[in-house]
Amino acid sequence: MAYAVMHILAVIIFLDLLRHYVFKKNKFPRYLVVLGGIAGLAPDIDIPLGGLLHLITGKEILSHGTLTHSFLLALAFFAVGIFLHSKKNYVWSRISNVIGVGIFFHILLDCFYGSGMEKFFLWPFTKILSACNLWDLYPYGNHIDAVLLVLWLVHEEVHQKVKDWF
Repeated sequence: MAYAVMHILAVIIFLDLLRHYVFKKNKFPRYLVVLGGIAGLAPDIDIPLGGLLHLITGKEILSHGTLTHSFLLALAFFAVGIFLHSKKNYVWSRISNVIGVGIFFHILLDCFYGSGMEKFFLWPFTKILSACNLWDLYPYGNHIDAVLLVLWLVHEEVHQKVKDWF
């Protein structure tokens, strides 16, 4: 499983690059980038919720990596985004799609980092042949986080985009 920093940073970098190079800044405001970064960490909400439920009930009710780590959850947000777009509700459509991107990236990163939860990625369809175990980037997590952050900051400075964040 990737570190929390990577779950947030990867989504922020991806959405920020889309904001600068694909969409216009006024059509893709900075708050969507920040929201996407937070959504990148959202599937791990089952950790504190599961702990709280265990504290209250004394039973293991919510296991980490099940429902919240399914691509179906990301697809549900994308479907809601498409529906809202068809109803011309563009603000909430973008919000829903950005949350879907965050969840999708979280699951993808867990796959690359070798989380051991690959059977849940397409829950409830658990019989999946997965290439996730081929990557196993977890031992290099700190290094990847640092390199990615430095590369993004250099990119932002070279293209004079750091000021967009202030």
